[in-house]
Amino acid sequence: MKYLNLFMEVAATTAKDIYFPVPCRGTIAGVKAVYSEETDEDETLTFARGSDATWVVTPPADATAEGVEIDGVADSSNSQLVFDPDSSTASHKVIKVSVPNTFDSAGTWGITISFDDSAAVTQTASEA
Repeated sequence: MKYLNLFMEVAATTAKDIYFPVPCRGTIAGVKAVYSEETDEDETLTFARGSDATWVVTPPADATAEGVEIDGVADSSNSQLVFDPDSSTASHKVIKVSVPNTFDSAGTWGITISFDDSAAVTQTASEA
């Protein structure tokens, strides 16, 4: 397991995507985040491989105080998608973090991603 520690500046009312390179082949096993300002339920961070959301971080309530650790939730369909820095597909080499335009206050996110670099990938045998 590797832990990726990220810091991300967010501007109020400005949507954007931010990309972080992955260190090795693996999957996201967990996400925790802390914001430097108050957050609301509509201020959700989405972690994705390309256009496929893998994890989301949603504040538990409106007016969640600054500095509260928020646990991410895995997407039931895509949480086991594999990221790979050696992939021939550019979007598989990075974790995309999407920030919506709903943030009321500019601030800084501190994020820890648990990255499982020992994830097994099972493929069915091809028929001849």
